[in-house]
Amino acid sequence: MGYKLSLATCMSIAVCLGLAPGALMAQALDEPSVPAISDTHREFLCRVVRRTLRDAFSRRAAYEPGYVPGALDSLSLEVIVRLRQSGYLRAAGIAGPLPVVQATRDAASAAYDMLGSASDVELDLLNDFLIEIEVIGPPQAVELSSDWTQPRAVDPYIEPGIHGLVLLGPRIQHRLAPTDVFTSDMILAEILATWAKNTQSDPSQIAKTKLMRFRTAHWYQPAGSDTIVSLNRGLIRVPASAVTSKGLDECIEKIARYMAYRQLDSGLFTYQYEPGADHYTDENNLVRQVGAAAAMAAHARWSGKSASSAAAEVAIRYHLQGLVEVSSVAPGTENAAYIATADKRNKLGVTALLCIAMAEHPDAGQYAEIRKKLVNGMLWLQRPSGMFVTAFPPAERIDAQDYFPGEALLAMAMQYHHEPSAEVLQAFDSAIAFYRGFFENRPSPAFVPWQVQAYTLMSQQGKRRDYVEYVFELTDWLADKQLDPSNCKWSEMWGGIASYQEGRAGVATAAYLEGFADALVLARTIGDAQRVARYEKLVRDAARFVMQLQIRLEEAYFIRSPQDAIGGIRTTPSLNLLRIDHCQHALVGLMKAKKALFPEATR
Repeated sequence: MGYKLSLATCMSIAVCLGLAPGALMAQALDEPSVPAISDTHREFLCRVVRRTLRDAFSRRAAYEPGYVPGALDSLSLEVIVRLRQSGYLRAAGIAGPLPVVQATRDAASAAYDMLGSASDVELDLLNDFLIEIEVIGPPQAVELSSDWTQPRAVDPYIEPGIHGLVLLGPRIQHRLAPTDVFTSDMILAEILATWAKNTQSDPSQIAKTKLMRFRTAHWYQPAGSDTIVSLNRGLIRVPASAVTSKGLDECIEKIARYMAYRQLDSGLFTYQYEPGADHYTDENNLVRQVGAAAAMAAHARWSGKSASSAAAEVAIRYHLQGLVEVSSVAPGTENAAYIATADKRNKLGVTALLCIAMAEHPDAGQYAEIRKKLVNGMLWLQRPSGMFVTAFPPAERIDAQDYFPGEALLAMAMQYHHEPSAEVLQAFDSAIAFYRGFFENRPSPAFVPWQVQAYTLMSQQGKRRDYVEYVFELTDWLADKQLDPSNCKWSEMWGGIASYQEGRAGVATAAYLEGFADALVLARTIGDAQRVARYEKLVRDAARFVMQLQIRLEEAYFIRSPQDAIGGIRTTPSLNLLRIDHCQHALVGLMKAKKALFPEATR
């Protein structure tokens, strides 16, 4: 992972810092500088790489450009050149610190040497390479409050995909470029843990290790093109102006097509794809599988697309194979059922989300009797206190209170919309009495979106002020965690919800968006003008962030199988793991955002 530093490079880092080797001292510094290289000069450096490769192939003397732009001639830095073909990293070279044109040429030569002798390399192959260049800016020393092996010790200083880092000790020399993070399918903590494991034989080295960080200028040029694609954190930033009716529609349709592509003949979806490794994992999660079915059903109703309807139908049929009457475990309980799963855990979330999927399906009527039975089964799990047991027999658990009860309540609210009943209304009254206090005692971001969606739907139908207040209490609490220019310097992160760690946001924002959009609609319905204005910005900014998480063609330059990635929703802006439930929440969240922000344009 990354590039090992030579002793000369380590010494040069110390010199750049103005420090004596072995006596690097951390300072409170501003953000490391990014090498200032214009688009025109980026094109020039790509030409240098291609010309260097061709001359090396022809066994000519090392390429010497006849002209060097003055702005480049004054820069002396390190340069990484990577050669990619169809997503595969074929070779990489690093050179410098040197004048940047010379460093680019030398790095290209080093990459060529990795390819083998000239007789083994076809000229056409050289022409087929995507040229990727990363120019490394000056490093800065960082003083940690604890050693770098401790959990989250580097988090306040290293922004994944933005900062590269250097670990430099007597016998420890590691460097990680920003690009190494977002192309690896690994989080920074995993990379550091691997490095720490390799140093355990000599723990004294850890204490003597110094940390430095740096920024890079990063771009690539596709094969057969003069176009330059500049990236930051591996991304092309999605502007706020992209959150339009049309922009949301395009993003929604790409997610839906991608999810349909990920569905197997059985009705299940492939669970997680790792683009950097071109690998599908074997793990699975039945709650998230049923959630994906619900999302496809919602899109089918939204769009009228037969492909989404068919995908939802086959998924629903698969999970209905586990339909079990409650009377089989509780004699005398009539007209109630649940979904038993092969793992015997029988989680409430599976039954709840399948009920939601059937309610969302365009032909919901065909499932009316089954939905009624499943709702009765969920009511059977509610205790007099209002709390839900979160698994059906033979399991009986009360964990996952942040998730499953809210999912069950949303399923019940949908059923109440079709067929009002005193039993469901009583369940909501009991639940709010319990879960309001539950949240006050242990507030959790994960708790908010499902409860907000459920109580919004019920408050719209029953005009209950206590339900409305509960929705706004939850929404206001979570909204305070949104990133914006006042609390985050990284513009691509704005709109994300830093739910569990300051300054860090990821795909959980898509789930929160589902609740935010419903809360906006509710505020508009009751005429709360202040909240309407606040929630409109909340939803718009969160939608922009979720759109930012979608992998686009230009961002798939390192992915070997683009059709398995493009359109999917990554875990964070710098972690490209594509889990099916990430797509599920983004699909539903963006559909709800479109309805809330552009009601006149919604189908």
